[in-house]
Amino acid sequence: MEAVAEQAQATEEKKGTVKITVCLSLSGVAEGGEKVYKEFEKQIAAMSANAELGDRQCSMGQVGCRGYCSRDVLVDVYIPGQERVTYEKVKPEMVSKILKDHIVGGKIFKKAAAKDNYYEQIKKQTRVALEFGGVIDPENIDEYIAVGGYESLKKALTGMQPKEIRDEVIKSGLRGKGGGGFVTGHKWEKAATAPSHDGVRYIIVNGDEGNPASYMDRSVMEGCPHQVLEGLIIGAYAIGATEGIIYTRSDYAIAVKRLNMALEQAREYGFLGKNILGTDFSIDISVHEGAEAFIGGESTALMASIEGKRPFPKAQPPHSTEIGLWGRPTLLNNAETWATVPSIIKKGADWYAGMGTPNAKGCKTWAIAGNLKYNGLMELDMGLTFREVINDICGGIVKKKELKLIHVGGVTGGFLTTEKADIKMDYESLLDAGVLMGQASFSAYDDSACVIDLAKFSMGFNEGETCGKCTPCRIGLTLIKNKLDDISEGRGKMEDLDKLQALCEEINVTSLCGLGETAVKCVLTGLKYFRKIFERHIEDQICDAAKCTGLYRYYVKEEECVACGACIKPCPTGAITGGTRKVAAHIDMDLCINCNACYEACAFLAIL
Repeated sequence: MEAVAEQAQATEEKKGTVKITVCLSLSGVAEGGEKVYKEFEKQIAAMSANAELGDRQCSMGQVGCRGYCSRDVLVDVYIPGQERVTYEKVKPEMVSKILKDHIVGGKIFKKAAAKDNYYEQIKKQTRVALEFGGVIDPENIDEYIAVGGYESLKKALTGMQPKEIRDEVIKSGLRGKGGGGFVTGHKWEKAATAPSHDGVRYIIVNGDEGNPASYMDRSVMEGCPHQVLEGLIIGAYAIGATEGIIYTRSDYAIAVKRLNMALEQAREYGFLGKNILGTDFSIDISVHEGAEAFIGGESTALMASIEGKRPFPKAQPPHSTEIGLWGRPTLLNNAETWATVPSIIKKGADWYAGMGTPNAKGCKTWAIAGNLKYNGLMELDMGLTFREVINDICGGIVKKKELKLIHVGGVTGGFLTTEKADIKMDYESLLDAGVLMGQASFSAYDDSACVIDLAKFSMGFNEGETCGKCTPCRIGLTLIKNKLDDISEGRGKMEDLDKLQALCEEINVTSLCGLGETAVKCVLTGLKYFRKIFERHIEDQICDAAKCTGLYRYYVKEEECVACGACIKPCPTGAITGGTRKVAAHIDMDLCINCNACYEACAFLAIL
């Protein structure tokens, strides 16, 4: 990405033009990016004719996500002959100061200038799918072409046979980046060789990610839709697909808009449609907006959705590469996988296989959160460990605190201890530790996090998102959630832990699809690595992280109580006695339901 940014800067220097880019990814827009962009347009147009730089010398550009979403709105300023300057958390009212101080006056507007060099941080990553994020205009095909876009498609269609492409992808070691980690080239081979009674084969982008901790597919589709499209067309040629579909969520409005724009532009430039680039290969692609359901990302449920059915998963085999969409061979990979294909074709299988581990080649984009200095989207070599990423790339745990736990895989993931931070972030290493990569997210927490509180959130999400087709998931997840509620609210019993263990193990092996199988990972790994925390919640009725409000204990500081009686009336259970006639209030914790009403009513801070 740094090389691409330098190329963009060099291009602007040749033109003698100041280049300003504004992040208009979903996070950028959510933070007011469109208002910032319009204010730049307004202020540049309003600059007087005798200004050092007039509107004809300033060019504006929107860009996608570079990964540091918590710092949006991000703005880059490229001035010929000078180093790029990044401004963070930019508001519309800052725009005039950036223009007057920096562009006209030649002095950086320090109030908004980023303290950290994000491009230096990006150098520590291995950018492939995110290579152009934050660099080029995602709605301009010419900018993609200028950085080498569609060269891989030309190479594939005019210089390689379909079998050669499949072999190259197999040789690269590319594995699906949507969670399962299946060897991509082998899926392609099966889809290409599976019999089809009418010769029809489908190829699909799975751009549906319902895991609230993951958003890499969305960012790839928003930040460089042409890269996803190019990879998909190459894959279609490699397996002989006759129709392509990009399936994404209807709430990914920006991604949907830019994908449709990319399809129109690609048709206009001859990269899509009939006789692509003058060859015999033809294919067209459309965008399908699915319902906003977590289960919609499961491959068989996704295809049912495209067919106009309720997104229920189906048992496999047969696999979709043999009998998929409308009964035809169907190849499905997620957006990040497709965005990786052009680079493999351009640079070769050996280049990609040179990264990662023997069993997990290449790199993977992770959505990283928690108590870290740097978080967001980061594309990382598969051979790195959690500790390396946390300390070297994410800047370590903030406030000089210590790492307590790592939550891997979001709501379908599990927990790892500090001691497990040295395992590699590849598929097999994670499986051996009892967790799944899933859609590749992890959160690193200090002692302010509670395993049970995190597990409750994950289980509650999965309980609400189950399709209800199979009993283990429909009933079992509710039973688990209820047990976790009991433990976090002081009603837990020690025998509940063994019951939870048995219930999770049963659901793990009997659920119809991956949702039920993975939903219980948070409890299984929690019991495996953090059982003492569960026991402390039950035996001592204490949550050391103070996250489980049901275990709060209220008491009255008698020396501070003025016996005004204000706490008595709002208590719904009559747990408070005294509090009048110069007698300090007393709270009976056997009756208290931890509603916090007494604390809020006390004006003298006598209740803790």
